Amino acid sequence: MQIVFTSWWWPYPVTNGSKIRIYNLLRHLAAAHDVTLLSFAEADEATPEQIAHMRTFCQRVEVVPKPTYQPGGMRAMLGYFSRWPRSLVDTYSPEMAARVEQAGAGADLIIASQMGTLRYLDVMPHLPAILEELEVTLFYNQLERAQGTGGRLRAQLTVSKVVNAVRTAHRRGAAITVVSESEQGRIRRIAPPGARIEVIANGVDTSANQPGTIEPVPNSLIYAGAVTYDANYHAVAFFIREVLPLIRQRVPEARFSVTGGTGSIDVRDLAAAPGVQFTGYLPDVATAIQSSWITVVPLQDGGGTRLKILESMALGTPVISTGKGAEGLDLCPGEDLLIADEPQALADAVCNLLGDPALRARLAAAGRKTVEHNYDWRMIGQQLVTLAESVVRERAVAHGR
Repeated sequence: MQIVFTSWWWPYPVTNGSKIRIYNLLRHLAAAHDVTLLSFAEADEATPEQIAHMRTFCQRVEVVPKPTYQPGGMRAMLGYFSRWPRSLVDTYSPEMAARVEQAGAGADLIIASQMGTLRYLDVMPHLPAILEELEVTLFYNQLERAQGTGGRLRAQLTVSKVVNAVRTAHRRGAAITVVSESEQGRIRRIAPPGARIEVIANGVDTSANQPGTIEPVPNSLIYAGAVTYDANYHAVAFFIREVLPLIRQRVPEARFSVTGGTGSIDVRDLAAAPGVQFTGYLPDVATAIQSSWITVVPLQDGGGTRLKILESMALGTPVISTGKGAEGLDLCPGEDLLIADEPQALADAVCNLLGDPALRARLAAAGRKTVEHNYDWRMIGQQLVTLAESVVRERAVAHGR
C-alpha cells in the first residue's frame, strides 16, 4: 500500500512531543507499507543528514519551507472572512499542495498529521484519508481564558471554524484519530453522527528509554517541557509561584529544573525564584530526567496525553501530576503515580515522596511495568497500521472494488 503522510512538524531529531509521535508512527507505518513523507521544516531543520536518516525507512522524503503564522498580516486578516481558522488560511502553502497532488496520484491513502495539514486532504478528495492526532481542547481552553468582549468574540469565531473543519473532514470521509478518550468525547460532541473517531494513544520507546545507572540528585524535581507552549508556561508558572514555596518551607534543599527552549518567552521573574533553574534545550533530556528524584507535571490546561509522564515512567523516575496532566492516560493513582491538584496538596505529595525512598522505588517500578504493557510504540504503531488498512479496505468496498 502506498501512503502519503503530510506533517506540520519536521520529525527528526525528536525534540518535542509532536515529533516523537510522528517519528514513531512513521517508523511503524513504513515497516508495513511504502510511505512518502511530505513535511514542512524550518530553516535550520531537515539537513541532508536528517533527510538521509528519514529515507532509511520512508520510501520518499520531500521538504517544504514551513510558513509562519502572522496574526497581523494581510492573509491572516482576510482569514476572518474564511470558513477556515485564520492560522490555516495564513499558513496554507501552494507548494505543499502541489507536492500532495503529485505524490497522491499513485497513492492508496493520505494521512494529514495534526490540524496544520488538514486543508491538504482536499487536494486529493478521492483518496481514503486519516486526520491524525486532531486536538480541539486547546481552542476551547483559549475561549475560556479570553479577556474582553473582542477577545471572546475572536476566540468564539475560531472555535466555530474549528467545528466546521471537523465536520468538513467527516464529509470528506476522513477517519480521525485522537490521543485520549476525553478528546474523543469532545470531538464526538461537535462531529456529525457516524464520524469515525479512533483513540490512538501516545507512547514511549521502552527499549530506548530504560532505567539507568545514574544516581539521582537528592531533592531534585524536573518538568520536561518548553515554555514556548502556552500550557507548559502556565504549568511552570503555577508550580513556581504557588507550589514550590510551600515545598521549600519544609525541604529547603528542593530544586526545580525546567527543560526546553524558552524562545521569546520572558522567564526572568520565574527563573529568579529560589531553587529554580531553566536549563534551555537539552540534547539528552533522558539523562536529566534520570538524574531527578521526581518528575512533576502540574498542567492546568491543554489537551492530548503527556509524553513527559510516559517517558519518565519508562526511565524509572516517579511522577506526581495534576489530574489534568494525567488526563487520557490509563494509570492508577497511588500505584503508577501520585495525583494532586491544589497547591497545598501538590506540595504535600512532593514532600512526602522526597522523604520516602521506598515509595519512590515502588512508583518507579510500577510505572515502568505499566508503560511496557500498555504504552510501547510497537503496539500503538500497529494500531495506526490496522486503521490505515481498514480505511482503505472500507473505501474500496463502498466503491465496489
